[in-house]
Amino acid sequence: MIKFSEIEEKILEFWETEKIFKKTLKKDCPKGPFTFYEGPPTANGKPGIHHVLARAFKDLIPRYKTMQGYLVERKAGWDTHGLPVELQVEKTLEISGKGEIEKYGIEEFNRQCRQSVWQYQADWEKLTSRIGFWLDMDHPYVTYHKNYVESLWWIFKEVADQGLLYQGYKVVPHCPRCGTALSSHEVAQGYKSVTEPSVYIKFKVTQDKGLIKSGDYILSWTTTPWTLPGNVALAVGENFGYVRVKHNNDYYVLAKDRLEVLEGDYSIEAQLIGSDLLGLEYEPLFLGAIPEETENYHNGFKIYAAGFVTTDDGTGIVHTAVMYGEDDYLLGSEIGLPKYHTVDESGYFNETVKKWAGKFVKDDEVTKEIIKDLDSRGLLLRQADYTHDYPFCWRCDTPLLYYAKDSWFFKMSELRGRLMEENQKINWVPEHLKEGRFGEWLSQVKDWAISRERYWGTPLPIWRCEKCQEIKVIGSYDQLREQSLERLTKFVVMRHGQAENNLAKTFSRAEDKWPLTDLGRQQTAEQVKRLKDQKIDLIIASPVLRTRQTAEIAAKELGLEVIYDQALAEYDFGQWLEISKEERLNRPDYQDYRSKTLEEKFDYRLGKNGETAREIMDRAEKFLLKTNKEYFGKNILLITHAGIAAAVNRVLNQANLEDYVNFEGVGYAAVVNEYLTEDGKSFDPHRPYIDRHKLKCQCGGQMTRVPEVADCWFDSGSMPFAQHHYPFENQEKVDAQDYYPADFISEAIDQTRGWFYTLLAVGTLLGKGTPYQNVICLGHINDAKGQKMSKSKGNIVDPWEVMNQWGADALRFHLYTMNQPGETKNFDIKNVESVVKKNFNLLFNVLSFYQTYAEDRPASTDLPQVKHVLDEWILARLNQTAEKITTYLNQYNLFSAARLITDFIDDLSTWYLRRSRDRFKSQDEKDKAQAIETLGYVLLTLSKLMAPFTPFIAEELYRRLKGPLQSVHLETWPETQTVNDQVLREMAKARKVVELALAQRDETGFKVRQPLSKLTVMGEKLAGDLSEIIKDEVNVKEVEFVKAEELSVGLDIVLTEELKLEGLLRELVRSINQLRKEAGLTINDSVVIGYQTDSEMVKKVVSDFKAEILSGTISAEIKPEKITENLIAKDLDLNGEKLWLALKK
Repeated sequence: MIKFSEIEEKILEFWETEKIFKKTLKKDCPKGPFTFYEGPPTANGKPGIHHVLARAFKDLIPRYKTMQGYLVERKAGWDTHGLPVELQVEKTLEISGKGEIEKYGIEEFNRQCRQSVWQYQADWEKLTSRIGFWLDMDHPYVTYHKNYVESLWWIFKEVADQGLLYQGYKVVPHCPRCGTALSSHEVAQGYKSVTEPSVYIKFKVTQDKGLIKSGDYILSWTTTPWTLPGNVALAVGENFGYVRVKHNNDYYVLAKDRLEVLEGDYSIEAQLIGSDLLGLEYEPLFLGAIPEETENYHNGFKIYAAGFVTTDDGTGIVHTAVMYGEDDYLLGSEIGLPKYHTVDESGYFNETVKKWAGKFVKDDEVTKEIIKDLDSRGLLLRQADYTHDYPFCWRCDTPLLYYAKDSWFFKMSELRGRLMEENQKINWVPEHLKEGRFGEWLSQVKDWAISRERYWGTPLPIWRCEKCQEIKVIGSYDQLREQSLERLTKFVVMRHGQAENNLAKTFSRAEDKWPLTDLGRQQTAEQVKRLKDQKIDLIIASPVLRTRQTAEIAAKELGLEVIYDQALAEYDFGQWLEISKEERLNRPDYQDYRSKTLEEKFDYRLGKNGETAREIMDRAEKFLLKTNKEYFGKNILLITHAGIAAAVNRVLNQANLEDYVNFEGVGYAAVVNEYLTEDGKSFDPHRPYIDRHKLKCQCGGQMTRVPEVADCWFDSGSMPFAQHHYPFENQEKVDAQDYYPADFISEAIDQTRGWFYTLLAVGTLLGKGTPYQNVICLGHINDAKGQKMSKSKGNIVDPWEVMNQWGADALRFHLYTMNQPGETKNFDIKNVESVVKKNFNLLFNVLSFYQTYAEDRPASTDLPQVKHVLDEWILARLNQTAEKITTYLNQYNLFSAARLITDFIDDLSTWYLRRSRDRFKSQDEKDKAQAIETLGYVLLTLSKLMAPFTPFIAEELYRRLKGPLQSVHLETWPETQTVNDQVLREMAKARKVVELALAQRDETGFKVRQPLSKLTVMGEKLAGDLSEIIKDEVNVKEVEFVKAEELSVGLDIVLTEELKLEGLLRELVRSINQLRKEAGLTINDSVVIGYQTDSEMVKKVVSDFKAEILSGTISAEIKPEKITENLIAKDLDLNGEKLWLALKK
């Protein structure tokens, strides 16, 4: 059996060695860019089977579009900020909560966070590669990188400048464990169904008012007993009907429509409306919990009207704790209720709630104690279990509290109409999400709580004056540098323009040769013009001719002198300097260098007597420290070489060797900004360093940065811009829509409350419109029984085990074809095995058959000119399949497209090839050649159609067929020809006739190998060549058509002696060929057949059909004798006729 996983490993090696992915990005792309966004994972956890699902779907469309002639750059990304990272580090450090973090130290804690995000990077990259997901992992965007953060600051300022950023004291979802507010989209990801006690509470009236008497009770209901100490008011519907009832000797007030909450007998004493109750005072449930000195205390503990009251549940009277409910808070602000927290931000009761001070409010025991206390004081009517959805922290699983506090917000509610409008432009798969899950979310969109009271995240670029409270939002590092009281040195690192040695591919550090080309001068002039507004203070340049000429152009434009410094000169390449590329490639030491790993290259002496990379780093570091000390606080333009720019980047940013090598490819006249602190360290925009930067306020006061960091979903939602360091770089391409919007994205369906939303939110905030045009949402993946996978259940599927056993393509193809993308997927490895057996094995059997007869010739790339009806049909089926797959993929209907491949492989194997087998052995050389050419062309085209779905299988198929290009993934997508509908219709009718006839054979007990005399077909007559196919397939001597409205068939099942002999002949030939197979013989092995039998029929068959037996079994002779030294021998029973059979070479 073929081990597809082993084939895939070899293909992976081939792709890597030959850099096939990179070649797909360099080939002609006449259709221009097709933009794909990779949603960034966090690499502090191992990837699982659900990540394979997402990556399989992400990979397919970019492969397809690449083959169609688009340039599909696929930049990897890493989500590196936020609670997911912080919680992991807390766990590692065995600390918990903000207090312990601050005791540990923010600087060291954030350093640990920065390191932890790469804990499983290798696992992610290995899995990504193994499943065939082509992604540019060499140049990923990383959300904690300085350039990325700077773009986020710019977005913040843009939002602020539009008046869409504000700070508000309001009730927000708050995680008491993490100590921070969460956004509505984060909350939406953490709901769980819980059953908790709900309570009906008796609030004692303290005054007579109309029909209500002092001592009566107002009934209210709550599912959050912990909020009762914070109660400051009761709310009623002003025009609702209410009643005063007598029940168990007490008098209660509740909504008339909610009398059902009373258990037992009651009598209605009076009927009222809500307005009759307004102003009625009652006794606080927990005296002293709200101190009397609290502002507006005199307005508390009364009944007020509110629009949020309903009679759908509860009592129609709402308990109001203004600090713990959004509606409650708004009501409290409107009418001036006392605002006092009875719970601290960690979720513990404070000292005014004396009985439970210091206890966690959501503790089950505390809830029981509160209820017990109320009961003991006669203030509990009854309690009942209540099942509802309650929000939990999406990261730490702590129940959230709705909690009044200061937070920063984006005014998404003002953009609700625009968000809904942009949503209409998106092609959602599945379609119902547009108006359903996503559309409904947008219609209720709330302001985005953007701030987090945490540590490892993008610091909010907001400074507040300690004196006048003025707010300033900073939108770039240059703005910070200009306004901060903490000085920074800015290095503008610029590579020289294109020079003649670059064209000659010659290493040089000469000061008198290899000048700039005309293009290089133009590149330099254009870049320098962009630098004019950057207030450059001085220029320091390499003395090499090409950098000197670049510096002269800059100096003239900027009106500055140039300082030349050998520390910025090109690498010393030793003996590799000033020789041609050909000479260099012929040197053993250069070839030795090229064979080394990055780590080995770092200490390799270039050109025998040149520098090592480590020495170059040392040179760059010493230069930076010296220059920073000498010119601290200045804006310095450094004009140097790509390698030295890469060295500067590595020194300042602790870049790894891969990044260092990648940076060496920086473009001609490219500019990179770096900022240094006074101690010579690279500027870090994270806490606590950024908090040291104070600004001068216009009032003369000092501005301090607010302590919060941004929601990490803001990081990922801004990736269309921040991944390109927009607008500081790549502005033209983003604005020209080369990089925005994405043509395609795909993630799990829960991202409708996450990344899908934040992408749209940021794009809308910036006025850029929808950030993606097509999105495939994926359903969740469960185990085979439909259970959610979890460690505790032991039902987690290891994707590596699946791929090692059956291969990545089998896993991919199963995920495409099991059901529609948005549906929940119950994963069973048996179905992956089925893909191999029903698709791949079948396909490779066809391939093996083809290779047997193709005699190592390359498969035909040109559409064959055919005459045989089977060839016409399979080419029509191929065109039909290609056309439909193209249509479906253009509609992002991957499920239907993938299933067409299964159907085509089945038709190719079980109909075309089975009906054509004899043609490949035919004496008619012309027909034989046509069959071989047709099958080769079909398989080669099929490899292209399969390439986006099963990239490994397609590659192996293409290579075995000797496709004309290096890889199937460098091919163009098959152009569909005109489909021959007539031959498809006619063949479909013929196959239906065969189906009916074989069913009748089965009913009457006649095997297909037994010839019958005649098949009568009632229906439309088919062409003669199709009649021949029917005759062969049904194994009848004659097919007769009788005109009829409805198709039916009839078999003549009378067996003549001749038919019996012919049936026995077929059984004998089949048995001999089965023995050949069991003996491991090939078509090149001729054998001698020996047999012994007492059956006269067998003897007659051998006598009458000897030639047919020999040709049908690739045999030289058949003898009625017992052969010794045979390859294989067996006793057989053929239709009741017994014989002994043996083969030998």
